[in-house]
Amino acid sequence: MGSNKRSGKQVPTAAVPAAPERAPRRLSGVATPGELDEAHPVWRASLLDREHAGSWSWEITDVTLLKIITLLSDMERLTWREIRQQQTGGNRRRGAKHKSIPRDHLCKEAQDRLEELQLDDFEELFRFRTGNMERLWGVLSGDNPKVFYPIWWDADHLVCPTKDQN
Repeated sequence: MGSNKRSGKQVPTAAVPAAPERAPRRLSGVATPGELDEAHPVWRASLLDREHAGSWSWEITDVTLLKIITLLSDMERLTWREIRQQQTGGNRRRGAKHKSIPRDHLCKEAQDRLEELQLDDFEELFRFRTGNMERLWGVLSGDNPKVFYPIWWDADHLVCPTKDQN
């Protein structure tokens, strides 16, 4: 964990060599060397964006909260390699079910909100897919074990809409 220079609050940082000030923190979206792939995920809730009331928010039902907790519980039984290897879709398009997404692929509202939260140093966000449209968005630390910091619950796939939704 490192301290964010602008706010002084503790935020996860990737394990990278010393770099110039405001160097982007790279999060793992591709296979990482050895032991990080075999580690089980760990969760921290300190970066939840509970104040956002835009296209997505944490105003959720008990049923949705249980779904999110179940997802996290199921995922912590797997290694990061197993999580990244999960695939979506039967006969339709197949692809990674859970993956890193470059920040610049997110909608403008999400990019602006990351700046407001002083999390715009992250080049990528990681998202867990829980259903057809639902996504749990956050950032990954470079620690061992890797820590996932959820930021947003996106029930309608609006943080990073597909071309079909535009």
